[in-house]
Amino acid sequence: MRVRSPQDLVGGIALILLSILAFSQIGELKFGTASRMGPGYFPTVLSALTGLMGLVIAGRSLALDGPDRERLHWRQALPILGAILAFGLAIRPLGLVIASALLFGIAALGSPDTKWRELLVVSAALILFAVGLFVLALGLPFPLWPRL
Repeated sequence: MRVRSPQDLVGGIALILLSILAFSQIGELKFGTASRMGPGYFPTVLSALTGLMGLVIAGRSLALDGPDRERLHWRQALPILGAILAFGLAIRPLGLVIASALLFGIAALGSPDTKWRELLVVSAALILFAVGLFVLALGLPFPLWPRL
Protein backbone atom coordinates (compact mmCIF):
# COMPACT_ATOMS: atom_id res chain seq x y z
CA MET A 1 0.00 0.00 0.00
CA ARG A 2 1.28 3.45 -0.90
CA VAL A 3 1.22 6.38 1.51
CA ARG A 4 -0.44 9.26 -0.31
CA SER A 5 -0.20 11.83 2.46
CA PRO A 6 2.99 11.44 4.53
CA GLN A 7 2.15 14.44 6.74
CA ASP A 8 -1.19 12.88 7.74
CA LEU A 9 0.50 9.54 8.45
CA VAL A 10 3.04 11.16 10.79
CA GLY A 11 0.30 13.21 12.49
CA GLY A 12 -1.92 10.16 12.94
CA ILE A 13 0.92 8.12 14.41
CA ALA A 14 1.76 11.01 16.79
CA LEU A 15 -1.85 11.07 18.04
CA ILE A 16 -1.85 7.30 18.52
CA LEU A 17 1.39 7.49 20.52
CA LEU A 18 -0.02 10.34 22.61
CA SER A 19 -3.10 8.22 23.31
CA ILE A 20 -0.97 5.26 24.38
CA LEU A 21 1.07 7.53 26.68
CA ALA A 22 -2.11 8.93 28.23
CA PHE A 23 -3.55 5.44 28.79
CA SER A 24 -0.32 4.41 30.49
CA GLN A 25 -0.60 7.34 32.92
CA ILE A 26 -4.26 6.83 33.86
CA GLY A 27 -3.25 3.84 35.95
CA GLU A 28 -5.69 2.70 38.58
CA LEU A 29 -8.06 5.66 38.48
CA LYS A 30 -11.67 4.59 38.90
CA PHE A 31 -13.67 4.93 35.68
CA GLY A 32 -17.18 5.21 37.12
CA THR A 33 -20.27 5.55 34.91
CA ALA A 34 -21.61 8.27 32.63
CA SER A 35 -23.97 9.47 35.36
CA ARG A 36 -21.39 9.17 38.17
CA MET A 37 -18.00 9.78 36.61
CA GLY A 38 -14.88 8.72 38.44
CA PRO A 39 -11.53 10.51 38.19
CA GLY A 40 -10.47 8.23 35.33
CA TYR A 41 -13.59 8.74 33.19
CA PHE A 42 -12.65 11.90 31.31
CA PRO A 43 -8.96 11.02 30.75
CA THR A 44 -9.95 7.58 29.47
CA VAL A 45 -12.58 8.91 27.08
CA LEU A 46 -10.27 11.69 25.87
CA SER A 47 -7.41 9.22 25.35
CA ALA A 48 -9.66 6.87 23.41
CA LEU A 49 -10.96 9.69 21.20
CA THR A 50 -7.40 10.91 20.57
CA GLY A 51 -6.31 7.40 19.53
CA LEU A 52 -9.38 6.96 17.35
CA MET A 53 -8.74 10.28 15.63
CA GLY A 54 -5.12 9.21 15.09
CA LEU A 55 -6.32 6.00 13.44
CA VAL A 56 -8.69 7.93 11.18
CA ILE A 57 -6.02 10.44 10.15
CA ALA A 58 -3.41 7.72 9.56
CA GLY A 59 -5.95 5.68 7.57
CA ARG A 60 -6.83 8.70 5.43
CA SER A 61 -3.16 9.07 4.56
CA LEU A 62 -3.42 5.81 2.63
CA ALA A 63 -6.56 6.81 0.71
CA LEU A 64 -6.39 10.55 0.05
CA ASP A 65 -3.68 12.65 -1.54
CA GLY A 66 -2.18 15.20 0.77
CA PRO A 67 0.92 17.25 1.44
CA ASP A 68 4.35 15.79 1.83
CA ARG A 69 5.84 15.81 5.30
CA GLU A 70 7.12 19.24 6.20
CA ARG A 71 10.39 19.86 7.95
CA LEU A 72 10.07 20.39 11.71
CA HIS A 73 11.02 23.93 12.73
CA TRP A 74 12.79 23.44 16.05
CA ARG A 75 13.07 27.18 16.71
CA GLN A 76 9.28 27.31 17.02
CA ALA A 77 8.71 23.84 18.50
CA LEU A 78 11.17 23.99 21.41
CA PRO A 79 9.56 26.98 23.18
CA ILE A 80 6.15 25.28 22.93
CA LEU A 81 7.49 22.03 24.40
CA GLY A 82 9.44 23.99 27.02
CA ALA A 83 6.32 25.95 27.98
CA ILE A 84 4.34 22.75 28.55
CA LEU A 85 7.17 21.26 30.61
CA ALA A 86 7.57 24.45 32.64
CA PHE A 87 3.82 24.55 33.37
CA GLY A 88 3.83 20.94 34.55
CA LEU A 89 6.80 21.54 36.83
CA ALA A 90 5.59 24.92 38.13
CA ILE A 91 1.91 24.38 38.88
CA ARG A 92 2.36 22.82 42.33
CA PRO A 93 5.07 25.04 43.77
CA LEU A 94 4.07 28.32 42.06
CA GLY A 95 0.31 27.94 41.65
CA LEU A 96 -2.03 28.11 38.66
CA VAL A 97 -1.69 31.85 38.04
CA ILE A 98 2.12 32.04 37.83
CA ALA A 99 2.45 28.66 36.07
CA SER A 100 -0.05 29.79 33.43
CA ALA A 101 1.77 33.10 32.97
CA LEU A 102 5.01 31.13 32.46
CA LEU A 103 3.26 28.89 29.94
CA PHE A 104 2.09 31.81 27.82
CA GLY A 105 5.34 33.76 28.10
CA ILE A 106 7.60 30.86 27.14
CA ALA A 107 5.31 29.70 24.33
CA ALA A 108 5.27 33.22 22.89
CA LEU A 109 9.03 32.98 22.34
CA GLY A 110 8.31 30.51 19.53
CA SER A 111 6.89 33.21 17.29
CA PRO A 112 8.80 36.19 15.96
CA ASP A 113 5.45 37.97 15.47
CA THR A 114 4.52 38.08 19.15
CA LYS A 115 2.89 41.33 20.20
CA TRP A 116 3.64 41.49 23.91
CA ARG A 117 0.83 43.89 24.83
CA GLU A 118 -1.73 41.60 23.17
CA LEU A 119 -0.12 38.58 24.84
CA LEU A 120 -0.57 40.20 28.27
CA VAL A 121 -4.26 40.90 27.65
CA VAL A 122 -5.03 37.44 26.24
CA SER A 123 -2.95 35.72 28.97
CA ALA A 124 -4.78 37.60 31.72
CA ALA A 125 -8.16 36.69 30.20
CA LEU A 126 -7.22 33.02 29.86
CA ILE A 127 -5.82 32.86 33.40
CA LEU A 128 -9.05 34.36 34.76
CA PHE A 129 -11.04 31.84 32.71
CA ALA A 130 -8.90 28.94 33.99
CA VAL A 131 -9.29 30.06 37.61
CA GLY A 132 -13.04 30.52 37.15
CA LEU A 133 -13.53 27.16 35.44
CA PHE A 134 -11.14 24.83 37.23
CA VAL A 135 -10.97 26.29 40.73
CA LEU A 136 -14.28 28.07 41.25
CA ALA A 137 -16.73 26.14 39.03
CA LEU A 138 -15.25 22.63 39.16
CA GLY A 139 -13.64 22.92 42.58
CA LEU A 140 -10.34 21.33 41.52
CA PRO A 141 -7.67 21.62 44.21
CA PHE A 142 -5.17 23.70 42.22
CA PRO A 143 -3.22 26.16 44.33
CA LEU A 144 -3.65 29.65 42.90
CA TRP A 145 -0.44 31.17 44.28
CA PRO A 146 2.86 29.90 45.72
CA ARG A 147 2.66 28.46 49.20
CA LEU A 148 4.74 30.45 51.61
